[in-house]
Amino acid sequence: MEPALKSITLYYREGASDKVYQASIHPKDGGYVVTFAFGRRGSTLSTGMKTSTPVDYETAQRVFNRLIEEKTVKGYTPGEDGTPYRQTGKETQNSGIHCQLLNPINEDQLDSFLDDPVYCIQEKFDG
Repeated sequence: MEPALKSITLYYREGASDKVYQASIHPKDGGYVVTFAFGRRGSTLSTGMKTSTPVDYETAQRVFNRLIEEKTVKGYTPGEDGTPYRQTGKETQNSGIHCQLLNPINEDQLDSFLDDPVYCIQEKFDG
């Protein structure tokens, strides 16, 4: 495959998770293909193509941009340290707030969590 015309490497790090995601646009057979690779940092990456056949450059660019947007929404960042803040000037800071799925509790425990300033609740709208 010919060298990439455009590529990006994104990182995600939280807790024990340390992942990398790479995406590229390559010329092929008079068109362009979008390729990707992902996995745990330092290990063998799984690879694939987002375009099964060569497409025009504008289509490849749209596929590439959509792919990068999907990954950044999930918390991937271009910085190798995988910091959660993007384009804020606070990339090296960690808020200390980590989301987790709810665990079942007894009804008598509910008030203690609602009144405790250490806990916060946010409704999930994206499934």
